[in-house]
Amino acid sequence: MELHLTPETEAKLNELALRTHRGTDELLEEAVDHLVVWNQWLHDKVNGSITAVERGETTTDDQVRDWLERRERS
Repeated sequence: MELHLTPETEAKLNELALRTHRGTDELLEEAVDHLVVWNQWLHDKVNGSITAVERGETTTDDQVRDWLERRERS
């Protein structure tokens, strides 16, 4: 796999590697792992929300406003 970075991003990555005493490959692998996990989390949340809406589990704007107001008062 090939990765193309802007010179600015590459410089920041190199500086981070020096500062943290880690290799750039290790940092990139960690970043990609985090991206994949985050993307899966977001996908699951969106699909869960769509499923909830399909089941009719929704909250109106007024209900949200009321909840926020009660929360601010307490």
